[in-house]
Amino acid sequence: MPLSNVLGAQSVIKPGVCTSSTRPASPFEGQVIYETDTDLVLSYNGSSWISVGATAGGLVLVSSTTIGSAVSSITVTGAFSATYDAYKIIITGGTSTNNTNLNLQLGAVTTGYRNQLLYASYNNTPLALGSTGGSNFINVGAGNSSRLTMSVDVLNPYLAKPTTVGPASNAGVGDAGVFMGYLDGTDQFTAFTVIVQTGTATGGEIRVYGYKN
Repeated sequence: MPLSNVLGAQSVIKPGVCTSSTRPASPFEGQVIYETDTDLVLSYNGSSWISVGATAGGLVLVSSTTIGSAVSSITVTGAFSATYDAYKIIITGGTSTNNTNLNLQLGAVTTGYRNQLLYASYNNTPLALGSTGGSNFINVGAGNSSRLTMSVDVLNPYLAKPTTVGPASNAGVGDAGVFMGYLDGTDQFTAFTVIVQTGTATGGEIRVYGYKN
């Protein structure tokens, strides 16, 4: 007899339905679940949950965080895990009180960041900005009175290896360029913080995607 006949069409019991934070604690190989917060169908392959139908190298939504009102920083927890080795962080929508840049901090680490931004003004004047030993990755994204924007890859954040960040496109009111960064060490990060360099940010969304291994 089908399970639906036993439980009833309107049963509050929903086998296989959970959220990304309430996955089965002891899954078996081949188990399939549906996550209501990510709208993903996942299957357990014996070592990790994988998106059903996703191809190698495809992007899978990990989390979505709404930016609050008049905030100077936004921390996203549970962003990185053993499920993926590489991630993409995207920020869209929202506004900032100043023409500003957006910085990126990994976990609680505030030293040793290496930054390089190669850019040019819109009248083609070439410029460069670099630093070593900084407290975060600087100028990874940008913001102004009409939008916030960031699109950057993060490689190996959860592995006990150095983390590479970039490339990221940074387009502001007066100039545009490409950012790359490097953080040495063996820290394993699960969270990151977006920092508004000047002023505050309101609204918009931070989405984290994992590159399927």
